[in-house]
Amino acid sequence: MTWKTWQKNALRIVAFLLVLLMLVLAAGHYLMPQSNRYLEGYTAGGILGEDFDTIDVLVLGDSNAAQGIAPMKWYDEHGITGYTYAAGWMSMYNLYYRLQQIYEEQNPKVVVLCTAPAYTKKGSESTMQSALGDIADELLPLLRFHDNWKYLTPQNLFTEKDYSWRDVNKGYTPITDVAGRPNLDYMYDTGASEPIPFLVKFYMQRILQLCADHDSEVLLVTVPAAVGWNLARHNGIAAFAEENGLPYLDFNMAEYNPGIDWTTDTADGGTHLNWLGAQKVTGALGDYLLEHYALEDHRGQTGYETWDGDAQTYREQLPEITERAKQNAGIV
Repeated sequence: MTWKTWQKNALRIVAFLLVLLMLVLAAGHYLMPQSNRYLEGYTAGGILGEDFDTIDVLVLGDSNAAQGIAPMKWYDEHGITGYTYAAGWMSMYNLYYRLQQIYEEQNPKVVVLCTAPAYTKKGSESTMQSALGDIADELLPLLRFHDNWKYLTPQNLFTEKDYSWRDVNKGYTPITDVAGRPNLDYMYDTGASEPIPFLVKFYMQRILQLCADHDSEVLLVTVPAAVGWNLARHNGIAAFAEENGLPYLDFNMAEYNPGIDWTTDTADGGTHLNWLGAQKVTGALGDYLLEHYALEDHRGQTGYETWDGDAQTYREQLPEITERAKQNAGIV
């Protein structure tokens, strides 16, 4: 084969791969949900409907955060604008790429990075398998949304997508079910420390750098979880926090525990918090944010009318949700 023939073949291969990549990216675009209401299993996608540059506190995490941190409580009581961007099985790889997208429209002063995703992986996957799968999903939307082909119709195929939906609860999912467990000591000291897997730690460092590039302060937080968390994992995160000079609140630890009662404050036997538990954690975290960061009270300010409207809806729903949760917990 001559040099000229080799060049032609190489160019053909490159051209084919470029066309294939363009088709894959185009297909991924068309398979994205028509509404931001359905981007995640929870309501994280509602952040895309928020007014530009209005979120001061961004919470990143998985289902523990989605059911454990309720940002509208902060706005209703203190005027702090927050959003919980979280969904089931969200990994640090997912969170890094989603944070890149969020920074296109928001510039939070504080990023609360929840720590459960540092140790989460699906099923029997290895850390490498989990990383490759999640990173591929983020870079190629076709993989992430491949199941959406069944929802495509001639009517919506070329319809402009509507990503204006907003979540009144700002990413938090209120769960009033109660399925308690005994208040056992799951944080007992075995002397062990569970290191953060190398690839996960690498992406956590990338998240920190991304936050630094946008002048966001980072706060590490562990949402209470009697199932799935322990002192060994706490020690692994504490070591990471010390290495990077970060504040770290582990609400499982006695010094930060906001009074979680596992007989009433969990919806599923200690894996996730319910409404009662989330109110305690959100209140304690809000107090910490007020004390340690310069966060403005935006209530009644021009440009925050949608937040005031959502707060009014939140207040109207509050008594019913609280009463239902207390009844389920047997609290008079």
